[in-house]
Amino acid sequence: MSLSQKDTHLLLRLGFLPRGWAARRLSKLGREAFVEEQLHPERLPEDPEVDRGLEALKLLDLPPRELARLEDGEERAYYRLLQRYLLLQSRSRRRLAARVEAFWVNHFYVPAEAAGVWLAHYHRSLARHALGRFRDLLFVSARHPAMLVYLNADGNVKEHPNENYARELLELHTLGVDGGYSERDVKEAARALTGWTTHPRSEDGFYFDPEAHDDGPKRILGHAFPAGRGIADGLQLLDLAARHPATARFIARKLAQWFVSDDPHAGLVERLAGVFQRGRGRIRPVLRELFGAPEFYAAAGRRLRTPLEFLTAAMEATGTVFTDEWRLRDTLNRLGQPYLGWKTPDGYPTQARAWSGTSGLLARWQVALELTQEADGDPDGGWGLLAQLERRTPAAATVGAWVRTAALEVWGHEPAPGRLAALVDYASDGAGADRALTPTLAGRKRAGLFALLLSAPEFQWI
Repeated sequence: MSLSQKDTHLLLRLGFLPRGWAARRLSKLGREAFVEEQLHPERLPEDPEVDRGLEALKLLDLPPRELARLEDGEERAYYRLLQRYLLLQSRSRRRLAARVEAFWVNHFYVPAEAAGVWLAHYHRSLARHALGRFRDLLFVSARHPAMLVYLNADGNVKEHPNENYARELLELHTLGVDGGYSERDVKEAARALTGWTTHPRSEDGFYFDPEAHDDGPKRILGHAFPAGRGIADGLQLLDLAARHPATARFIARKLAQWFVSDDPHAGLVERLAGVFQRGRGRIRPVLRELFGAPEFYAAAGRRLRTPLEFLTAAMEATGTVFTDEWRLRDTLNRLGQPYLGWKTPDGYPTQARAWSGTSGLLARWQVALELTQEADGDPDGGWGLLAQLERRTPAAATVGAWVRTAALEVWGHEPAPGRLAALVDYASDGAGADRALTPTLAGRKRAGLFALLLSAPEFQWI
């Protein structure tokens, strides 16, 4: 199936490869209707295999306190959350929802080791609002035990205000480092949030302790906070931060960096920020504007996949599943992006400069070889991973047609003449593009061809 350059670009940025169900669906609906369907995942039936995979991860639905009573419950939940991430990012039909959920998890970031048994609950809580309103996401994050404990907000009391969460709230979650707030705003925000803590008997783990709250008057972001209001101080602070014009620009720029490029066009950011403000922080209209913007389609090939994005795209291209936890974790460690392993609250970087070093690219090439040459043909998954590479290989009469079709399905476009000649030379043993593609030749060259396609810059940059 032949897609336009714009269609291909849209699929790649939504997290799909330009093949299979996604390509057929986009061709049937057109770009605007396809995006609209992705913006309403509740209306879109999931792939039955994905539903079965999610059913096997029911441990993630356990309340944190029940999880804590299980042997190795915290560790088991972490691994299942990683399995869920890979499943949704490499196989789900609701790919945009998965990509946006990952964005918010990275934006309101809490490392796995800090969240403990609350990790899966935190992710579920963010996922429920991922395509909803920013204000709801902010409130979920601010009240959640995972965030409260990670940033020491659970120990923020009137006698000794702790500024950790207040600082990250303004710098990382809302206004941004250049958002116009002052050091005094940080200190006053910390006072407003005193008493926000956790309690083992509360339903969601959150508890407001009025005895620990500083009830004196405050002034934050130019607004007066009268004395004696208790928890209303923190609620007003969150509401002000969510509605601040600097927040609109900060979130708009981060979404554009996630979906468009490392340095998105200023005009696009301003338009997205305007939609954010007019829609009172609703995310769907912002994404609708983004995926219809000419700047989005002009950015083809200008975004480097992060290691996690590379792995999920390579898994989709090869039909790979990991059958061994150690092998999966080792793969992510070598790629340099262990799942939720970033130590600081700014989340993993998305810019190319963070991931384009020589060692990182060498690790990608090694993983490409493993997914194509070690996984294929091992029905028991004895190497810790199992691919369906033969099923992913397109049919063709000649080597030239085979190479072009494979590149179209993996990269989204045919190779440039020089690249095509090199790939054909390899796949044909030097006999040329017109050599007949026999089952024996395809079986001998399949893994190597896919390894070359996955290792190429055309697969890294989308």
